Order: sequence, then C-alpha cells, then structure tokens
Amino acid sequence: MNKPMTTADLFDKICNILKEKGLYPEILDYALAESTPEPITTYEYSFRNNLDYGGNEGIYLDLWIETDTDARTKRNKMGTFKTLETSGDAMHIMAKLLADFIVEESAYVNANLDDFCWEGMRVSAFDSNEKELGWYYTCKDMENALKKKDEFLLKYLRVLIRDNATREEKSYTA
Repeated sequence: MNKPMTTADLFDKICNILKEKGLYPEILDYALAESTPEPITTYEYSFRNNLDYGGNEGIYLDLWIETDTDARTKRNKMGTFKTLETSGDAMHIMAKLLADFIVEESAYVNANLDDFCWEGMRVSAFDSNEKELGWYYTCKDMENALKKKDEFLLKYLRVLIRDNATREEKSYTA
C-alpha cells in the first residue's frame, strides 16, 4: 500500500468482507461510509460504536475509531448502517452486524498491520541467514530508532530502519 487507508476505505472493505461471507443483513436500508474520511496512520486505535434507535425512525449503527494524540483523543467516523425496522428482532440483527463487523475488522487489520503503520520508525533485525526475525520495534523518531538500532547490533548482524511515513529504509550492519 503506497498511502494510508482511510476510515471510509476500511468501512467499505469490511462491508465487502461481510457480504462475501453472507453476514450482511437483508434488513439494512443503507450502509454509508463517512463522506469526509480520514487517513488511518496507526493500528493503535480504539474501535467505537453506537447502536441505538433513531430519533424519529429505525435503528442506527454508527462506527468510528479513536486515536490518542499528544493532548487529546481524536475521533474519526467510519460509517453508518441503518434499518427502518424497529422490532426487537431487528435490534438483535443489528447487534449481530456490529459483532460481525468487529470480528472482521480486527481480523483484517491484524492480517495487514503494515498497511496501518504510517507513523514513526520501524526497527527490525535479521538473523545470520539474512532472514528478518518477524518482529519489530516502533520508535516515535529517528533519534530513538538509532538508539534501538545500536542495541540490536550488539546481538544481530543486520538491522533495518524504515521511516513509516515515507517507506524509506536504511540498512545497518555490525
């Protein structure tokens, strides 16, 4: 991925997964991704929702993510599901939709973590066979990444630092 996925992209992606798996409820009148999407630059966010009866009709399921920035929590809306139905059965169907969305969103993000890493520096180490070890350390800035690189080079032959925003990489050897 050459740029961060947006909140609307992720909403649409999970909706498509739900449809492919037969988990998309027939009672929905619409599913609408956020019209002013925000880029998702970290997988370290909290998934939030509100499932409730509408003010004048139907049931709404609103979804958003929250990320903690330096001084505040940032809230970015993903999208909304709506049905005009108001029965208890309809509420249970919408609650199941919420559960299915959470399960599929979590699985998708965890399977594609690198697509959600656009902040800071990634520091990874390689074994003696030049194979990446499969784990990495994330630093907020280059200064901390260089310190972590020095620690890793005491134990490993090669270390790679990647700027998550630009995807530029620099390799260091012991």
